[in-house]
Amino acid sequence: MTELPTPTEGLAWIIWIWLMIHCIRQGGLWQSMRQHSYLLHLTLGTIVGLAALWRLRAGIYEGLELHFVALTVTTLIFGWRNALLVGSAAMLILMLFGVEQWQQAGVIALLGITAPVLLSFAILTLSHNTLPRNLWIYIFVDGFLNGILCFMARTLLLALWYSGEYDWTVIRDNYLILMPLFFFPEAMLNGFSTTLLVVHKPHWLATWREEQYLK
Repeated sequence: MTELPTPTEGLAWIIWIWLMIHCIRQGGLWQSMRQHSYLLHLTLGTIVGLAALWRLRAGIYEGLELHFVALTVTTLIFGWRNALLVGSAAMLILMLFGVEQWQQAGVIALLGITAPVLLSFAILTLSHNTLPRNLWIYIFVDGFLNGILCFMARTLLLALWYSGEYDWTVIRDNYLILMPLFFFPEAMLNGFSTTLLVVHKPHWLATWREEQYLK
């Protein structure tokens, strides 16, 4: 018999669905894809790429598994609303294939996708308003450093969630202790991807403004 979501998990599903409806209405992703043909391929490629990246994970206990996230560069490409849609689509793929439990999908979407995306956009906005607007700030702060901070935030939030299921010692020794091993690779994944896009495909970055960062 299929287990039903707990009240908290059900509430997370409701919030997630509401948030997706908001992003669909306000993000304008569909309209943009109709205007720019390359955006459809970029969107589908990113969804499949995220799903494949999130499928490759390391861990012993169910849920306490670490994997690369790449939501910072996704936010730089699509903006926060459309990044939430893209990340949620990747989550749905994993849920359909049984990688993620559907009961907890809402919670994981909020803590593991929504929170990192919003934090990525907040750091981007903060650096844009307080730091010099140049190429190096965009790459190293908004890409490299941003990627590490968002990975940390995501991991800690999920650790708090799973503390209701596992003893904190298990979480510390089998989850949090591995977190530093992912800092540098996650920073490289987001930073190098951002660098390549700025150099070769700057029009793919919704948050990039050449007249501001290369003046």
